[in-house]
Amino acid sequence: MGQHLLGSSFGIPLNKTYDYVIIGGGTAGLTLANRLSASGTYSIGVVEAGSFYELSNSNLSQIPRYVWTGAGTGFDDANPLVDWMLRTEPEMGIGGQRIHYPRGRTLGGSSARNHMVYHRATKGAYDKWAEEVGDPSYEWENWKAYFDKSTTFYPADMSKRFANSTPDEDPAGAKSKDGPVSISYTNYPLAITTWFMKATEAAGMKRLASWIDGELIGTSYNLRTTEPDTMVRASAETAYLRPALKRTNLVVHHSTMAMKILFEGTEAVGVLCETLGKSFQLTARKEVILSAGAVQSPQLLMISGIGPRETLRRFDIPVLVDAPGVGQGIEDHPTASVLRKVVPPSSTVLDSPEQKEAAIRDFNRDGTGPLASTGGDLTAWEKVPRRLVSNKTAAALSTVPEDWPDLEYLITSTYPGTPPDHDEYAGIAVVLVNTFSRGNLTISSSSMHDLPVITINFLTDARDREVMIAAVRRTREILNSPVLSPVVVGPEAVPGNDTTTDAQIWKYIQSSSRTISHVSCTCKMGQQGDKSAVVDSRGMVFGVKKLRIVDASAIPFLPPGHPMSTVYALAEKMAEHISKGE
Repeated sequence: MGQHLLGSSFGIPLNKTYDYVIIGGGTAGLTLANRLSASGTYSIGVVEAGSFYELSNSNLSQIPRYVWTGAGTGFDDANPLVDWMLRTEPEMGIGGQRIHYPRGRTLGGSSARNHMVYHRATKGAYDKWAEEVGDPSYEWENWKAYFDKSTTFYPADMSKRFANSTPDEDPAGAKSKDGPVSISYTNYPLAITTWFMKATEAAGMKRLASWIDGELIGTSYNLRTTEPDTMVRASAETAYLRPALKRTNLVVHHSTMAMKILFEGTEAVGVLCETLGKSFQLTARKEVILSAGAVQSPQLLMISGIGPRETLRRFDIPVLVDAPGVGQGIEDHPTASVLRKVVPPSSTVLDSPEQKEAAIRDFNRDGTGPLASTGGDLTAWEKVPRRLVSNKTAAALSTVPEDWPDLEYLITSTYPGTPPDHDEYAGIAVVLVNTFSRGNLTISSSSMHDLPVITINFLTDARDREVMIAAVRRTREILNSPVLSPVVVGPEAVPGNDTTTDAQIWKYIQSSSRTISHVSCTCKMGQQGDKSAVVDSRGMVFGVKKLRIVDASAIPFLPPGHPMSTVYALAEKMAEHISKGE
């Protein structure tokens, strides 16, 4: 057998036939590409609009500290080589602002663009998933093996961390030992983290070993998708694609747009693609698998004739399937922050050449120093104290499983705008993870070149507004804990001690609150007969054949927290079903 050249792994814009064509080289798409190509039985073609983020975004994607950038509300700090440059419609929940909505346009997708926080949702949340879609294979006890299959857990390297920042030993980590994605603790926890751990415990949040065994309510150090020795980002591209590139049956068409899914009758047969204006067709013998993410997957469905009838007719798109649920039911998590000035024993400020040079030297030497930190190394979760919300809202919050938290607390050291001095600031970004507001997206034309119309609608439900105000008050209680008095100094920096009434707090929330880009549920999974459902429990699109969706758009509801682990596990699960012909 001749040598397999690396160039053989990448497609050129010419017609070609594969067994499976995967649209989207992101978190789910590359997991599928790796698993389906492993046996050598099937040929796999992957279509990805972006390229390698290591080329397109350099160290900004690879080094944890640099994920602090790219989080602005506009596009000044966004890179179109790796980002879709999406902007929401005016968001009425925050006074009509239009905000940048980051999504990964690159191999690895949003696993190459996020803050690398890794945890699993709760046992109750996954059991609820199983019940809603009528498939017991989604119950936690049946599904957790796929989470383990996707990851390898690495204990903290205490030779590189502060002595008093030792995470508790987690026996669940022993089961995550052979997966492609590395999950590890940062080699540089912020010095303030140990103090905030004390404050969350003092507030009643029990200490947990980690976030990988189906339990969230409590407090623990974060796991991140980073390589344990170097602290470089581990993404779907590094973990799943790179090891598979040597396989002759896997071809990646990068820098290529999927323009339309092609059908013969109601059977998906291929994808119309375009590379820098040149059109060509990829044919699928077995299936077209849509893994373009929670924004582009519903957009491509509609442009291909599957979506709300009125929308398709408006743009003269022939209606293949009237699917009213496509693009509907967006779920996401809003967040707001409270910051204080702090006096930790070591600095994370990098505003001098000497500090930057030292940080680069430490990171390059052994993956230590401030560049190894994403700015927050602790997460805590709880039900919002019922004394802070009305009885009506408390009753609504209680409709989710008992182990589903309402609030997530993330330690943050990101100051909005320019700090007033060279001192250290830290605080808590509080995130609503039990929300009631729902959004939608639709198409703006019949072309994939025109970005979709996105309305998150976050904080439009009065109950979400009430809980967010309560969340800011609860965050202040934590930051005002006596256990923090040695390290928290001066008045509150953000929003400030003069922000006290509900009206003042709400005004601050409207001016500062953002989503954390967990858009999901736009092609939701459900049971036959549910008009809002787009796919069944195997991801097969209702009304057509040989078309499957595997990504965050297909989940039936957004579980508490960060969805990356769930998307990896979903792709692992679906790959097994596909390999078995299910």
